[in-house]
Formats: sequence, structure tokens, C-alpha cells
Amino acid sequence: MAIMMIASISMFCVSCGAGSVENNTALDEQAHTEQNQSHLNSVQPAPEVEWSLERDNLTKRFQLMNDRSVMMYMYLFIEGVGTPIGYYQVNKISSVNSQLTNPNQIIENDTYEAGNYSVIESPAEDGSYGTNGDAVFGFTPDGLYIEHNMKYITSTAPLLFKDVPMIGEISVEVSNKLQGQLDNY
Repeated sequence: MAIMMIASISMFCVSCGAGSVENNTALDEQAHTEQNQSHLNSVQPAPEVEWSLERDNLTKRFQLMNDRSVMMYMYLFIEGVGTPIGYYQVNKISSVNSQLTNPNQIIENDTYEAGNYSVIESPAEDGSYGTNGDAVFGFTPDGLYIEHNMKYITSTAPLLFKDVPMIGEISVEVSNKLQGQLDNY
């Protein structure tokens, strides 16, 4: 019993020493994962495909989302309700967190080591930092800006929902009147 106590105390003291214990668990697991993956790649290699439907879908979506002649129908939902509360037409749906410039900057650290860099957050185009929330936006054919953070379905043709009101149908006229009033204020 005394020998076990002495061994336990000495192991504890060794583990408390500065830099005397290395944590190799993550390296061991990484080596095991790499060895396992290498084995699986040799006995079950990934097939070579002649055509990628995934890439085809991504290409078609990219082309569709950048075609100015395409009009999208966006149906808005309240979570848990199966019928949309309204819809509007928009030419492109964008995230409020999209930026025109890179959201990160690479800076050299204040050390004398070559290649010692850090990535920091860049300001958005308006000079502010951070995200803009969780929302999407778009412009109607009349130029009305609409932004929301509701669940939605988007399609290139109207869907067969019954009695769904169009959001912003006459809002452009109202918006122009209000803007005129504000300009004269």
C-alpha cells in the first residue's frame, strides 16, 4: 500500500512539472485516422465519375441566380404553419451577410519570425464590424427593397397556394409618395 502511495505521489509530481508531460492523444488519434483512411482508400477507392451532377446543379444555380431576366417567387412562412403568409417577386435573394470585399485581413504579427501571420476581421463596406443578423433580402421588379428572417420557399414559377397575398404589391407607389414627403420635409 505504501509503495502504491509513493508511486501515485511521484506520478502526480511528475505530471505537475513544467513541460514534463506531453499530450500525445490528439497526435495518436490523428495518426490512427490517417492510417485508417489510407487503408480504406486502398481497399475501397473512390470511383472516378465521368459527370458530376453536383457540379452540374451548382453551375445551373449560379447561372440562374445571375440571370437578370429571371424572376423568383418567394413565399414567406411563419415557423410551424404550413400555409405562407404572403409572397413577393424578387430578381435575386441575397444574404444580409454577403460582402463585396473580403471579410478577413491577413496581418503580419509583431514578431521577428518569418511567416508569422494572423487573420483578423475586416470591416464591412460601410465601415462597421460584425454580422448583419440572419436574414435575406432582394429587390422587387419595381425596385422595392424587402428583407426578412422568416422561413421561405423560392421558385422560378408561382406555386399553387390558395389565397396568399402579394407583399409589396402597391407599396412602391406608397413608398414613392412617402419619399416625396420626406424630401419636402
